[in-house]
Amino acid sequence: MGLADEFRSGNFSLYGQWCGLISIVCLIVFGVLGFHVVWSIIGWIMAFLLVFIEIPLCLKCCPTSAKFDNILQQFQNSYFRAVAYVV
Repeated sequence: MGLADEFRSGNFSLYGQWCGLISIVCLIVFGVLGFHVVWSIIGWIMAFLLVFIEIPLCLKCCPTSAKFDNILQQFQNSYFRAVAYVV
């Protein structure tokens, strides 16, 4: 299946998940290397949330509250994830 076939199918969830995993690594690395403390902390918080959103196994292994689970359920829609990543 080529790139043109992927665009026609409109199924980008696998690519989105890989971009999310790469984003987690980049947020952690650049948060450590960052020179501004506030942006580093924001990056670490975003990386923490992305771990639970993109890696469902972490959601099953780590005990979480019902409120946190409800918040993460909103991110199950691929379009909402895409908007959240753009923001």
